Amino acid sequence: MKEAVSVFDFIFRSKRKMGHHLGIFLDVDGVLNTEADWHQPLTLNHGCVRAFQSALELVSTRFDEVSVILSSSWRLGWNPQMQPQHLRELCRAIPIAGITPQAQSALPQGQRGREIRYYLKRHAMDAYVIVDDDIHLFSQEDREEMPILLTDARTGFTLADAKRMLETIRQKNRQETS
Repeated sequence: MKEAVSVFDFIFRSKRKMGHHLGIFLDVDGVLNTEADWHQPLTLNHGCVRAFQSALELVSTRFDEVSVILSSSWRLGWNPQMQPQHLRELCRAIPIAGITPQAQSALPQGQRGREIRYYLKRHAMDAYVIVDDDIHLFSQEDREEMPILLTDARTGFTLADAKRMLETIRQKNRQETS
């Protein structure tokens, strides 16, 4: 009889490290919460957070260092010494290593992609993935070149998204080493 293999066992069957440092650019609204949660601004959905934490645990087995970089509009209130309640709650749930800079642009199309590219130019990483729910924040070039995992804002981040995130990282890593 064949033994059942979980999605995560399948993805991580190989013990080969994928790299030293992975960056995860994280949006919050539509990723760590859902559209149904938006009636109360700046809240986290615990199911989405748990699914994302599970994904972090799994990628940590394949990289020596995993950094979560906040690319969400939530970062606009960022101050390590005096964080608003919603940021303290986020930091208790997810270890935030940094934030992307705020681009000064009147055109939102592609703005998040520009902010992430700026961050990547200044911080060395072996691989990265962007977890977001809004494709309109990325230019066509970003969509073609960057490893973007789009979540469904109706459900937020799920275990199925964790699997897709890991596949996106593997695919991107393979493309860069070929």
